Amino acid sequence: MREIVSAVARQLVFSIFLDYKYIAVYLFICIIVRARLEILYGFEQCVNECRTRNFRETLEEIFLTGLVTGFFGGILTVRLGIYIDPEGLQAFLIAMAVLALFNHRFVNPSYAGGLICLYSLIFGYDKIHIPSVLVFIATIQVVESVLLYLTRKHDNIPVFIQHNGQITGAFIKQKYYAVPFIFLSFSVAPYSLLINKITVKWGTLFNRDIGRISSGAAFFLIGAISVTSYSSVAIATPPEEKCRNDSVMFSIGGLILFVLALFSTETEALRWAGSVFALLYREVIYRIGLYMEKKKRPLYTAVQRGVRILEIIPGGPADKMKMKRGEIILNINGKPVQTEDGIRHILSSSPTFIWMHTEDPSGRIKIYEYKCYPDGVNDLGVIFVPREWEVTYQLDEYENFTIIKNIVERFRFMK
Repeated sequence: MREIVSAVARQLVFSIFLDYKYIAVYLFICIIVRARLEILYGFEQCVNECRTRNFRETLEEIFLTGLVTGFFGGILTVRLGIYIDPEGLQAFLIAMAVLALFNHRFVNPSYAGGLICLYSLIFGYDKIHIPSVLVFIATIQVVESVLLYLTRKHDNIPVFIQHNGQITGAFIKQKYYAVPFIFLSFSVAPYSLLINKITVKWGTLFNRDIGRISSGAAFFLIGAISVTSYSSVAIATPPEEKCRNDSVMFSIGGLILFVLALFSTETEALRWAGSVFALLYREVIYRIGLYMEKKKRPLYTAVQRGVRILEIIPGGPADKMKMKRGEIILNINGKPVQTEDGIRHILSSSPTFIWMHTEDPSGRIKIYEYKCYPDGVNDLGVIFVPREWEVTYQLDEYENFTIIKNIVERFRFMK
């Protein structure tokens, strides 16, 4: 085990900092990620009048999380005996970069891996060991599902959308994780600056699949950095619940894919099934989830009586009073409110004591009180759902954001 840990650590450092062969691919994917996040941050600033974080902070989180998960994931993949040819690894990364041109959601190993596996089955491309790639995808999906569950309460960006002809509040969540991955290989990558050799002294998943994998066989470690992308829209479901549900579905999908990969060493039909499943299951989960969110009754619609809360800003008076999303503020200090401007007017005198009547989504009336001596209260610290709003998040356009379409539109505008 010590040999695996030290070999994985060497390869991890090399793949992140010294592997010049894939720098262009990494930069390209980084540009795509930044373009997508800039759109979301723009809407966040429009709604919240500030950004919760900048791109640098997001990038640091992406790579820090990836470094930790990549280390333990690398130990697992090497221990399981997942292997690939260096040429196959290169094809995998190129496929992921090309798919990213067509949709930001395709920045994920499941799409590229499934496509490469199908290509291998159709054209007899022997640089890919399909069961290994399927196990790798399954491992990444399970790891991602755990990360999503742990961060389900964070990075939920409030936006306004047009839903059935009216302004509705919604939450967008976009998460990226840069996950280094490490494989066993029968040969070292061409022009590699590191020759990382390891002797297999343990049983692997695929001992019977390829005779050369046996106790005492020597392998090289090769690796690169993969990026996983998660995108969701919560309209009729609280964003934390939506993220939790998706993480459970990804875990189930990863386990199913692992079983298919395990038995695909004996049956070609299961290799086909696993490849198709890897390519499509994330997209099916996303499409069905978005359809259900649009079909159900939205949680955060504008109201005619009072003002509905879309989001509670941490640390503000509303947060300290334990107010909840979706509640409707009916009056403050005995004065009825109908707009956000009306609330500002009541709080313009910075009262040191306020009491409010609200109505929760179930129709129950609640009373809140808050004291703030000596400064008083001039802002509740909430984001409201307005009856009118000039800038709305266009689901069909921004959820299908493509670099190719963006480039074409820019050239058309220049003409």
